[in-house]
Amino acid sequence: MATAIITGDFDEPISAIDASFFARQKASNVSPKDTKFVTTYRLFSDQSDGELYEKYPTIYHLRQALMTEHRQFDLREIYLAIHHIVKYRGNFLRSGNPQKFQPGKLDFNERFTRINQAWLGVFDELAPQLPEEDLEDVTAIILDTTRSRLDRQRDLVKQLMKMTGNQKSWKPVLTAFCKAILGLKAQVYLVLGLDVAKEDQKSLTFSLADIEDHRDDLAALMDEKQTALLEKLVDLQAAIQLTEIMPDGKGFSESMVQSYVNHKEHLCWLKEYATVQTDEQRRTKVLLAYDHYIDGNDKGKAETTGDFYNELRRLLKGDTSELAQKMMNAIELEKFMPKQRTKGNGVIPYQVHQQELDAIIENQKDYYPFLAAPNPVVEDRREQPYKLDELVHFRVPYYVGPMITAEEQAKTAAGQFAWMVRKEPGDITVWNFDKKVDRVASATNFIARMKTTDTYLIGEDVLPLQSLIYQRFMVLNELNGIRVNGERLRRDQKQRLYNQVFKTRRTVSIKAIQENLVNHGDVDKRPVIEGLADPKNFNSSLSTYQDLKAILSTAVDDPKRQVDIEKIVNWSTVFEDQRIFKDKLQEIGWLTDTQRNRLSAKRYRGWGRLSARLLTEIQDAQGQSIMDQLWQTQHTFMQIVHEPDYAAAITAINAAGFKDRTLETTIDELYTSPQNKKALRQIVAVVRDIQAARHGQVPSRIFIEAARGAMDNPQRTRRRQKQLTDLFADRAKEIVSQTVTEELKDQIADKAKFTDRLLLYFLQNGRDMYTNEKLNIDRLSQYDIDHILPQSLIKDDSLDNRVLVQQRINRDKNDSFAADLYASKMQGTWELWRSAGLVSARKLRHLLMRADEISMQQGSLIVS
Repeated sequence: MATAIITGDFDEPISAIDASFFARQKASNVSPKDTKFVTTYRLFSDQSDGELYEKYPTIYHLRQALMTEHRQFDLREIYLAIHHIVKYRGNFLRSGNPQKFQPGKLDFNERFTRINQAWLGVFDELAPQLPEEDLEDVTAIILDTTRSRLDRQRDLVKQLMKMTGNQKSWKPVLTAFCKAILGLKAQVYLVLGLDVAKEDQKSLTFSLADIEDHRDDLAALMDEKQTALLEKLVDLQAAIQLTEIMPDGKGFSESMVQSYVNHKEHLCWLKEYATVQTDEQRRTKVLLAYDHYIDGNDKGKAETTGDFYNELRRLLKGDTSELAQKMMNAIELEKFMPKQRTKGNGVIPYQVHQQELDAIIENQKDYYPFLAAPNPVVEDRREQPYKLDELVHFRVPYYVGPMITAEEQAKTAAGQFAWMVRKEPGDITVWNFDKKVDRVASATNFIARMKTTDTYLIGEDVLPLQSLIYQRFMVLNELNGIRVNGERLRRDQKQRLYNQVFKTRRTVSIKAIQENLVNHGDVDKRPVIEGLADPKNFNSSLSTYQDLKAILSTAVDDPKRQVDIEKIVNWSTVFEDQRIFKDKLQEIGWLTDTQRNRLSAKRYRGWGRLSARLLTEIQDAQGQSIMDQLWQTQHTFMQIVHEPDYAAAITAINAAGFKDRTLETTIDELYTSPQNKKALRQIVAVVRDIQAARHGQVPSRIFIEAARGAMDNPQRTRRRQKQLTDLFADRAKEIVSQTVTEELKDQIADKAKFTDRLLLYFLQNGRDMYTNEKLNIDRLSQYDIDHILPQSLIKDDSLDNRVLVQQRINRDKNDSFAADLYASKMQGTWELWRSAGLVSARKLRHLLMRADEISMQQGSLIVS
C-alpha cells in the first residue's frame, strides 16, 4: 500500500478543485497523486492515498465525521483532527464558557446600547442614537445572506433612519456605521467622530476587516473614548461575519464541509461554461482566472477572492445565458467558489474549536478513555473539563514574557529582556503553569518596566490615568482654566459644578455647565464659555468615581477608604488578568465577595504624567497641597507648580535623588524615546563644552526646543517626496529601476499620501527587503511592515528598524533576527543600497546584527 502523506494544513478542497487541473486541461477529477501536500506526518501505511482522500477530502470532513459518526475511529485520525484544532485554535477576543457559546445568536439590543453609550462619550447629547428595542426587522436585514452586502446596507440605513426620526444630519454617520458592521469599505472617521482633513479622508475609508493595517494611522488621531468605540464596532462586525460563516446554527466544520461542496458544484458550472465557449481565447481566460485564484498568477502571487470575482465579472459581462447569470448572482452574494482558508477565519473564537474538540472526545471516549482525562487545572474544569481542552484554552500571558530561569536571565543576553518570576523550578507546561510561575510578581515586574515616572519628580511613579486623584486633578484644572463671559469661575461656582455636574455625568458638555449656571441664577441667559480644547465638551470626567459609586456606594466618599480605593484602581490598571486582580482584591478586608466580583470586571488603562506625591504631599508655607489649591483657588496647575514654595520643594527632592545617580543614568531611566535620549545626551555634551569655554561657569537655565512629531504634519508628504526625488536623481540614480522611478513620479502627480508603507516601498527599490522579490505598488496593504530587531527585545518603531516584506516572509521570520535568516543572500544588496543612500547606516547595522551580538550592541540599540 502507498504511504499517505498528511498534514495539519490540508484545509483546501483537493480532489475536485486542484488548480493544476486547468493547467493540464484534464477533463476528469484530479487523482490523489496530483494533490499538493506538505510532508508532515507519515501516519497511514495501511490504506491508499485515494481511499484516505475519498473519505476525507479536507480536514473538516474528518472533524465532522469524528463528531457525528458513532463508531470507533482510527486513533491516528483522532490525533490528526485534534492537532488541527490546537494548531488553528482561533482568536481570544471573546470571553465566556465554551459550553454555552452560541455564535449564531446576536443580541443587537445589547450591542446597540453599548454603541449608543460610546457615541454619547464621543459626540454630545445630540449624538446619533441607534434603536434599542423592536429590532426584529434590523436583525433580519443584517443577517439576510441571500442578498448582497450593498443591498443590505442600503435597506439598513433606511430602516435605522426611520426608527430614529429621520434626522438627516446624522445620515452620513449611520451610513458609515452600516457599511462598517457589514464588512464594506466605510468612512470610519465619521463613525468615530474624527475631524480629518479632506486629503486624509480617503486613507481612513476602509473595511473593519482590515483594521490592523490602519491602527497606526488611527492611534495618532483617537482619544480613549474613540478607541473604546472602535473596539465595539470591530467586535460587532466580527460577530456578524462569524454568523455568516456559521449560518443557521451550523457547526464550524459542518460549514466548512458545505463550503467545499459549494466550491465543487461551482467548479462544475465554470467547467461547463468554459466548455461551451466557441472562442478559444475566451475559454483560456476563464480557465486561467480560476488557476490564478487557486494557484497564483504568472508572478506567483495568489489572487484574492475580490480579484477573482472582478476577473470573472469582466469575462461574464453582457452574457445573458442562464449559466452566466447563475454565476454572476453567486458572485454578487460573495458566495461563488468559497475557499476554506481565508482571512475571514480570523473571526472564529477559540470557543468554537473547543466545542468541536469536546464533541470529538465525547464521541470517542468510550473507545479511548484517556481522551476524557479530567483537566489537572482544577479551577479551569468548569469551562475546560478535559485535559486536552487546556491545549486550546491556555495562552502564555503577555506580561510573563520569555519563560527562562533566573540563572538563564543572569547568564544570557536574552535575560536582559526577561522578567518572569518562578515559584519553583522544573519544566513549565500548560497544566502546571500556575505552580511554576508567579503571575502576580511577573505582572508587577512587567508594569514596572513599562511605567513612566513623574514629569517633575524624577523617579517617582505616576498615578493611573483613571485614579480618583488624577481624574479630580484633571477636572479641577480644566474648570480653573475656563472663562464664563470673560470671567473665571468663582470658587463656589466651581465646587458646585464639580459636585452637581461632574459627579453625575460621565461626559460633561458646555451645555450642561451653561444650564447649571442659569438655573442657579449666576447668569441671566446662556453664557459664553471659553478656554476648552473641545468647543463642545470637557475632556476630563469623573468616570471612575461613577463606576465605583455604583459598587461602593458609601466607601467611595469615605476619606478613610481612599487609600484602599486608589490601590484598587492601580491594580485594575496593572493587572489585565482578571484572576490576578480578583486575588489582589482579597487584600482589602472590608470588601464583600459581591463587590470583589463586580470590581474584578472593571478594567482601567493608561497612566497619567504626575505622581500622588507631587499632587497631594508637597505643601506650601500654609500647608496646602497642589490639590488643595486647585480646589480652593482659581489657579491652574501650571500657575501653582511654579509658585516659589512648590518649585523649591521639587528642586530639593530632585537634588536628593541625584545623590545616588549620575546625569547619564537619569537620562537612561527617563520614559522617553531613544531619539529623545540621544538628543539629551548631545545637549549635555554641548553644554559641557560651553562650560569649559566659559571657565567652568554653570548656566543658570537651559532651554530645549523639541520639534513635534511629523505623523500629523501635512508637510511630511511633501518633505518625503522631495527627499526621494533628490535621492533618485543623485546617489541612487544608478541603482533604482526605471519602473520604480516612474512610479514615484506617478504617485507625486496623483498627490498620494506618502505613508510609511509607500516610503519603504521606494527606499527598497520596490523589492522585498528579505528576499529581493518584486512588490506590487497597487497592493501595498497586503504586505507587512516588519521590525528588523524583534519587538520582544526592543521597542523601536523608527523607519530604521522597519522594512516592507511579504506576509508569508514576516510569519516565517517571527522573532528571529534578519541577519540569521537572510544576510547570506541579501547582504550584498543591503550594502549596495546603503552606498546609494536608500538604507541608513543604522538600518544596515540592524539588518546585519545577529542574536549573539545583542548584549554588546544594546547601547547603540537604545540610543542611536
